[in-house]
Amino acid sequence: MNFEMGGKTLLSGVTTYISPELKAELEAWAQEEERSISWLLAKLIENKLQERRQKVSQALIAGNQD
Repeated sequence: MNFEMGGKTLLSGVTTYISPELKAELEAWAQEEERSISWLLAKLIENKLQERRQKVSQALIAGNQD
C-alpha cells in the first residue's frame, strides 16, 4: 500500500474508546516495539483485515465449487 503522495501522507483517522487498562497495555506493547500506539493499531487492523479477506475469498471459492 502506498500511503504517501508528493511527500504528503494519505491516511485517514479513526477514533475509538477503550478502557484505561487496554490503553495501558497497548502503551506498554508499543513502547516494547519502539513504535507508537497508532502504528501498532494500524498493523493490528491491517493483519485482521488480511485474515478476513482470506476467509471471504476461501468462502467464495468453496461456494463456487458446490
